[in-house]
Amino acid sequence: MTFKSNLVKFTALLIFISLISAACSQATPEEYTDIVIGGEEAQEVRGADPTAPATRTPSPAPTGTPTLEPSISPSPTSTVPPFELHLNKADEYIDNAEFELALEELEQAIPEDPNSPDSFFRRGTLYLDLGLYDEAITDFTQVIELDDSIARAYSNLGIAYAQKGNFDQAFIEFEKALKIDPEDPQIYINRGITYITNDQGNYALADFDKALELDPQNAAVYHYRGVLHNLRGENELAIADLNQAIALDPEDPENYLARGNYYASINELEKAIDNFTRAITLAPNFAQAYYG
Repeated sequence: MTFKSNLVKFTALLIFISLISAACSQATPEEYTDIVIGGEEAQEVRGADPTAPATRTPSPAPTGTPTLEPSISPSPTSTVPPFELHLNKADEYIDNAEFELALEELEQAIPEDPNSPDSFFRRGTLYLDLGLYDEAITDFTQVIELDDSIARAYSNLGIAYAQKGNFDQAFIEFEKALKIDPEDPQIYINRGITYITNDQGNYALADFDKALELDPQNAAVYHYRGVLHNLRGENELAIADLNQAIALDPEDPENYLARGNYYASINELEKAIDNFTRAITLAPNFAQAYYG
Protein backbone atom coordinates (compact mmCIF):
# COMPACT_ATOMS: atom_id res chain seq x y z
CA MET A 1 0.00 0.00 0.00
CA THR A 2 1.02 3.59 -0.47
CA PHE A 3 0.32 6.85 0.99
CA LYS A 4 -1.16 8.10 -2.22
CA SER A 5 -3.31 4.99 -2.59
CA ASN A 6 -4.92 5.60 0.81
CA LEU A 7 -6.05 9.00 -0.49
CA VAL A 8 -7.62 7.48 -3.59
CA LYS A 9 -9.46 4.88 -1.49
CA PHE A 10 -10.78 7.58 0.80
CA THR A 11 -12.01 9.87 -1.96
CA ALA A 12 -13.39 7.05 -4.06
CA LEU A 13 -15.46 5.71 -1.19
CA LEU A 14 -17.03 9.14 -0.68
CA ILE A 15 -17.76 9.42 -4.41
CA PHE A 16 -19.21 5.92 -4.66
CA ILE A 17 -21.58 6.34 -1.74
CA SER A 18 -23.00 9.55 -3.20
CA LEU A 19 -23.33 8.23 -6.75
CA ILE A 20 -24.36 4.60 -6.50
CA SER A 21 -28.09 5.29 -6.69
CA ALA A 22 -27.84 7.61 -9.69
CA ALA A 23 -25.34 5.44 -11.50
CA CYS A 24 -27.35 2.26 -11.05
CA SER A 25 -30.42 3.93 -12.56
CA GLN A 26 -28.53 4.91 -15.72
CA ALA A 27 -26.18 2.00 -16.33
CA THR A 28 -26.69 -1.65 -17.14
CA PRO A 29 -25.43 -4.17 -14.55
CA GLU A 30 -22.56 -5.01 -16.85
CA GLU A 31 -21.53 -1.36 -17.17
CA TYR A 32 -21.81 -0.66 -13.50
CA THR A 33 -19.76 -3.71 -12.58
CA ASP A 34 -16.84 -2.11 -14.43
CA ILE A 35 -16.97 1.15 -12.49
CA VAL A 36 -14.04 1.59 -10.15
CA ILE A 37 -14.52 3.34 -6.84
CA GLY A 38 -11.02 3.75 -5.59
CA GLY A 39 -7.72 2.40 -4.49
CA GLU A 40 -5.15 2.93 -1.84
CA GLU A 41 -0.31 5.14 0.38
CA ALA A 42 1.96 5.89 0.80
CA GLN A 43 5.00 5.63 1.59
CA GLU A 44 3.88 6.86 1.55
CA VAL A 45 4.16 10.45 0.23
CA ARG A 46 5.26 8.95 -1.51
CA GLY A 47 2.67 8.48 0.57
CA ALA A 48 -1.92 9.34 0.65
CA ASP A 49 -4.45 9.39 1.58
CA PRO A 50 -5.71 11.06 0.82
CA THR A 51 -2.75 10.21 2.95
CA ALA A 52 -1.65 7.80 0.92
CA PRO A 53 1.67 7.45 -1.02
CA ALA A 54 3.20 6.04 -1.87
CA THR A 55 2.36 2.23 -5.83
CA ARG A 56 3.94 5.56 -5.57
CA THR A 57 6.25 5.21 -2.65
CA PRO A 58 7.26 8.21 -0.60
CA SER A 59 9.63 10.28 -2.68
CA PRO A 60 13.37 9.73 -2.33
CA ALA A 61 15.19 11.96 0.09
CA PRO A 62 16.95 15.02 -1.30
CA THR A 63 20.65 15.10 -2.01
CA GLY A 64 22.63 14.16 1.06
CA THR A 65 19.81 12.18 2.71
CA PRO A 66 18.88 8.50 2.56
CA THR A 67 17.00 7.53 -0.60
CA LEU A 68 15.09 4.61 -2.04
CA GLU A 69 16.43 5.08 -5.57
CA PRO A 70 17.40 1.67 -6.97
CA SER A 71 21.14 1.22 -6.97
CA ILE A 72 23.30 -0.43 -9.61
CA SER A 73 24.71 -3.69 -8.37
CA PRO A 74 28.47 -3.62 -7.99
CA SER A 75 30.56 -5.82 -10.22
CA PRO A 76 31.86 -9.10 -8.69
CA THR A 77 35.37 -7.67 -8.59
CA SER A 78 34.46 -4.47 -6.74
CA THR A 79 35.38 -4.01 -3.10
CA VAL A 80 32.09 -2.58 -1.84
CA PRO A 81 31.67 -2.71 1.96
CA PRO A 82 29.10 -5.28 3.19
CA PHE A 83 26.83 -2.50 4.45
CA GLU A 84 26.53 -0.98 0.98
CA LEU A 85 26.13 -4.39 -0.63
CA HIS A 86 23.09 -5.06 1.56
CA LEU A 87 21.63 -1.64 0.79
CA ASN A 88 22.14 -2.14 -2.94
CA LYS A 89 20.52 -5.54 -2.82
CA ALA A 90 17.62 -4.18 -0.78
CA ASP A 91 17.08 -1.47 -3.39
CA GLU A 92 16.93 -4.10 -6.12
CA TYR A 93 14.35 -6.10 -4.19
CA ILE A 94 12.28 -2.97 -3.56
CA ASP A 95 12.40 -2.13 -7.25
CA ASN A 96 11.07 -5.63 -7.99
CA ALA A 97 8.40 -5.42 -5.25
CA GLU A 98 10.08 -8.25 -3.33
CA PHE A 99 9.55 -6.54 -0.02
CA GLU A 100 10.21 -9.43 2.35
CA LEU A 101 13.60 -10.02 0.75
CA ALA A 102 14.31 -6.29 0.92
CA LEU A 103 13.56 -6.30 4.65
CA GLU A 104 15.95 -9.22 5.14
CA GLU A 105 18.75 -7.29 3.41
CA LEU A 106 18.10 -4.18 5.48
CA GLU A 107 18.12 -6.17 8.71
CA GLN A 108 21.52 -7.53 7.71
CA ALA A 109 22.77 -4.06 6.81
CA ILE A 110 21.96 -2.45 10.15
CA PRO A 111 24.47 -4.45 12.26
CA GLU A 112 27.17 -3.66 9.68
CA ASP A 113 26.79 0.06 10.38
CA PRO A 114 24.30 0.74 13.20
CA ASN A 115 25.19 4.43 13.26
CA SER A 116 24.15 5.08 9.67
CA PRO A 117 20.63 6.46 9.12
CA ASP A 118 20.48 5.05 5.57
CA SER A 119 19.21 1.58 6.39
CA PHE A 120 16.72 2.85 8.97
CA PHE A 121 15.38 5.39 6.47
CA ARG A 122 14.95 2.76 3.78
CA ARG A 123 13.32 0.30 6.14
CA GLY A 124 11.02 2.97 7.58
CA THR A 125 9.88 3.96 4.09
CA LEU A 126 9.28 0.32 3.26
CA TYR A 127 7.25 -0.10 6.44
CA LEU A 128 5.15 2.90 5.40
CA ASP A 129 4.52 1.27 2.04
CA LEU A 130 3.46 -1.95 3.76
CA GLY A 131 1.16 -0.19 6.21
CA LEU A 132 3.30 -1.05 9.24
CA TYR A 133 3.05 2.38 10.81
CA ASP A 134 4.31 1.62 14.32
CA GLU A 135 7.44 0.07 12.86
CA ALA A 136 7.85 3.05 10.52
CA ILE A 137 7.60 5.47 13.47
CA THR A 138 10.31 3.51 15.29
CA ASP A 139 12.67 3.59 12.32
CA PHE A 140 12.20 7.27 11.45
CA THR A 141 12.64 8.18 15.09
CA GLN A 142 15.94 6.30 14.98
CA VAL A 143 16.95 8.16 11.82
CA ILE A 144 16.36 11.46 13.60
CA GLU A 145 18.36 10.33 16.63
CA LEU A 146 21.28 9.54 14.35
CA ASP A 147 20.93 12.66 12.17
CA ASP A 148 18.38 15.31 13.07
CA SER A 149 18.99 17.29 9.87
CA ILE A 150 17.12 14.94 7.51
CA ALA A 151 13.89 16.76 6.64
CA ARG A 152 12.29 13.79 4.90
CA ALA A 153 12.59 11.70 8.07
CA TYR A 154 10.32 14.16 9.89
CA SER A 155 7.97 14.31 6.91
CA ASN A 156 7.69 10.53 6.68
CA LEU A 157 7.21 10.38 10.43
CA GLY A 158 4.31 12.80 9.94
CA ILE A 159 2.81 10.45 7.35
CA ALA A 160 2.98 7.54 9.77
CA TYR A 161 1.32 9.50 12.57
CA ALA A 162 -1.39 10.69 10.18
CA GLN A 163 -2.09 7.13 9.10
CA LYS A 164 -2.62 6.23 12.75
CA GLY A 165 -5.02 9.16 13.17
CA ASN A 166 -2.67 11.26 15.31
CA PHE A 167 -3.00 14.43 13.25
CA ASP A 168 -1.69 16.79 15.91
CA GLN A 169 1.64 14.97 16.03
CA ALA A 170 1.68 14.62 12.25
CA PHE A 171 1.47 18.38 11.76
CA ILE A 172 4.20 18.90 14.36
CA GLU A 173 6.51 16.63 12.35
CA PHE A 174 5.69 18.40 9.07
CA GLU A 175 6.54 21.73 10.67
CA LYS A 176 9.89 20.37 11.80
CA ALA A 177 10.57 19.11 8.29
CA LEU A 178 9.79 22.48 6.73
CA LYS A 179 12.02 24.32 9.17
CA ILE A 180 14.90 22.20 7.90
CA ASP A 181 14.01 22.33 4.21
CA PRO A 182 11.27 24.83 3.27
CA GLU A 183 12.05 24.33 -0.43
CA ASP A 184 11.12 20.63 -0.62
CA PRO A 185 7.79 20.31 -2.50
CA GLN A 186 7.22 16.75 -1.27
CA ILE A 187 6.81 17.93 2.31
CA TYR A 188 4.03 20.33 1.23
CA ILE A 189 2.40 17.49 -0.72
CA ASN A 190 2.48 15.19 2.30
CA ARG A 191 1.06 17.85 4.60
CA GLY A 192 -1.57 18.82 2.02
CA ILE A 193 -2.80 15.24 1.80
CA THR A 194 -3.02 15.12 5.57
CA TYR A 195 -5.03 18.35 5.60
CA ILE A 196 -7.52 16.72 3.20
CA THR A 197 -7.92 13.75 5.50
CA ASN A 198 -8.41 16.11 8.43
CA ASP A 199 -11.11 18.03 6.52
CA GLN A 200 -8.98 21.17 6.13
CA GLY A 201 -9.26 21.65 2.39
CA ASN A 202 -8.25 25.31 2.30
CA TYR A 203 -4.95 24.56 4.01
CA ALA A 204 -4.43 21.61 1.66
CA LEU A 205 -4.98 23.83 -1.38
CA ALA A 206 -2.41 26.33 -0.09
CA ASP A 207 0.15 23.55 0.36
CA PHE A 208 -0.44 22.16 -3.14
CA ASP A 209 -0.13 25.65 -4.63
CA LYS A 210 3.17 26.11 -2.78
CA ALA A 211 4.43 22.74 -4.04
CA LEU A 212 3.67 23.78 -7.62
CA GLU A 213 5.43 27.07 -7.09
CA LEU A 214 8.53 25.08 -6.13
CA ASP A 215 8.09 22.40 -8.82
CA PRO A 216 5.71 23.41 -11.63
CA GLN A 217 6.17 20.08 -13.47
CA ASN A 218 5.25 17.86 -10.52
CA ALA A 219 2.48 15.56 -11.75
CA ALA A 220 1.67 14.34 -8.24
CA VAL A 221 0.67 17.84 -7.11
CA TYR A 222 -1.80 18.18 -9.99
CA HIS A 223 -3.14 14.73 -9.12
CA TYR A 224 -3.82 15.55 -5.48
CA ARG A 225 -5.08 19.06 -6.17
CA GLY A 226 -7.43 17.63 -8.77
CA VAL A 227 -8.77 15.14 -6.24
CA LEU A 228 -9.28 17.98 -3.76
CA HIS A 229 -11.17 20.07 -6.32
CA ASN A 230 -13.31 17.02 -7.09
CA LEU A 231 -14.17 16.60 -3.40
CA ARG A 232 -15.14 20.27 -3.25
CA GLY A 233 -17.37 19.98 -6.33
CA GLU A 234 -15.13 22.27 -8.37
CA ASN A 235 -15.53 20.31 -11.57
CA GLU A 236 -13.72 22.52 -14.07
CA LEU A 237 -10.71 22.92 -11.78
CA ALA A 238 -10.72 19.20 -11.00
CA ILE A 239 -10.64 17.97 -14.59
CA ALA A 240 -8.05 20.59 -15.57
CA ASP A 241 -5.67 19.40 -12.86
CA LEU A 242 -6.27 15.70 -13.52
CA ASN A 243 -5.68 16.21 -17.25
CA GLN A 244 -2.44 18.02 -16.47
CA ALA A 245 -1.32 15.19 -14.18
CA ILE A 246 -1.80 12.75 -17.05
CA ALA A 247 -0.05 15.06 -19.52
CA LEU A 248 2.99 15.20 -17.24
CA ASP A 249 2.95 11.50 -16.29
CA PRO A 250 0.90 9.47 -18.80
CA GLU A 251 2.32 6.17 -17.55
CA ASP A 252 0.99 6.42 -13.99
CA PRO A 253 -2.20 4.31 -13.71
CA GLU A 254 -3.29 6.14 -10.57
CA ASN A 255 -3.76 9.33 -12.59
CA TYR A 256 -6.31 7.54 -14.78
CA LEU A 257 -7.93 6.03 -11.71
CA ALA A 258 -8.38 9.51 -10.23
CA ARG A 259 -9.79 10.87 -13.49
CA GLY A 260 -12.09 7.88 -13.73
CA ASN A 261 -13.36 8.63 -10.24
CA TYR A 262 -13.98 12.23 -11.32
CA TYR A 263 -16.06 11.14 -14.30
CA ALA A 264 -17.97 8.71 -12.09
CA SER A 265 -18.71 11.56 -9.69
CA ILE A 266 -20.43 13.54 -12.46
CA ASN A 267 -22.16 10.41 -13.81
CA GLU A 268 -20.23 10.22 -17.09
CA LEU A 269 -19.91 6.47 -16.80
CA GLU A 270 -18.49 5.68 -20.24
CA LYS A 271 -15.61 8.10 -19.70
CA ALA A 272 -15.09 6.67 -16.23
CA ILE A 273 -14.87 3.14 -17.62
CA ASP A 274 -12.46 4.28 -20.33
CA ASN A 275 -10.11 5.71 -17.71
CA PHE A 276 -10.31 2.66 -15.46
CA THR A 277 -9.57 0.46 -18.48
CA ARG A 278 -6.54 2.61 -19.27
CA ALA A 279 -5.29 2.17 -15.71
CA ILE A 280 -5.64 -1.60 -16.02
CA THR A 281 -3.85 -1.59 -19.39
CA LEU A 282 -0.89 0.19 -17.82
CA ALA A 283 -0.88 -2.01 -14.72
CA PRO A 284 -2.77 -5.32 -15.12
CA ASN A 285 -2.19 -6.12 -11.44
CA PHE A 286 -3.57 -2.74 -10.30
CA ALA A 287 -6.29 -4.31 -8.19
CA GLN A 288 -8.03 -1.03 -7.29
CA ALA A 289 -9.00 -0.53 -10.93
CA TYR A 290 -11.07 -3.75 -10.94
CA TYR A 291 -13.29 -2.91 -7.98
CA GLY A 292 -16.89 -2.14 -8.77
